[in-house]
Amino acid sequence: MKRLKYRHLFYGKIIPIVLSIFGVFFVMTPILDTIKNKRGYIYHMIGSVALILLTLAVDYAVIHRLKPDEKKKIAEASPLKWKKFPDRFKKKFRIDKKEALIYMANLIGLELIAALIVMIAGGVTAMLVSLEILLPATLICLATYAVWEHIWANMNDSAIYTRIEVDHSFEGEMARGGRRKFIVFYLPDGKYVLETYGYTPKNIIVIKYKRFIRWEDADIFF
Repeated sequence: MKRLKYRHLFYGKIIPIVLSIFGVFFVMTPILDTIKNKRGYIYHMIGSVALILLTLAVDYAVIHRLKPDEKKKIAEASPLKWKKFPDRFKKKFRIDKKEALIYMANLIGLELIAALIVMIAGGVTAMLVSLEILLPATLICLATYAVWEHIWANMNDSAIYTRIEVDHSFEGEMARGGRRKFIVFYLPDGKYVLETYGYTPKNIIVIKYKRFIRWEDADIFF
């Protein structure tokens, strides 16, 4: 469960982190003008890295500071009860191959259109460079996703799951598709914050299989 607990180290709060790191550069950059030798630059680099890490540690401590009611919820939380993952649930992870191929074709088609626009604006060389970057990255991502889903679709009897009630949800910072959404729940080992996309579930299930772990909306299975 620790992989889920620390999936979002700063609970999706990117802007405060960026601003704090920018503050470090604002403080450290003027010092560069006073450095006169190579050793000074090395010390400055080490000091900058140390200050950035210290800033991140302070950010982490502030963001993760628990309120009294949260401490109470953690203290009252029940230990998780793990159960064997039923065979009837496994079909939920089977990929629709036709739909996956259509999605892949659409994605590659959009990239080819983007490459065409790049060619019109910057020439054939620029188009080839963009394709050399976009296509391999896309294929690697798609292959990784396909392997990931294949693993879950072919689970054996060692797979287990637990059901967890979501305490509340909140909206985070703005992203390309709108505000990011997060769910929060409490377990005996602390507070969990997970990002959700679209519908905010009232209950989730966490599935463990071998060394893998994932979570899903419980309504999909029940």
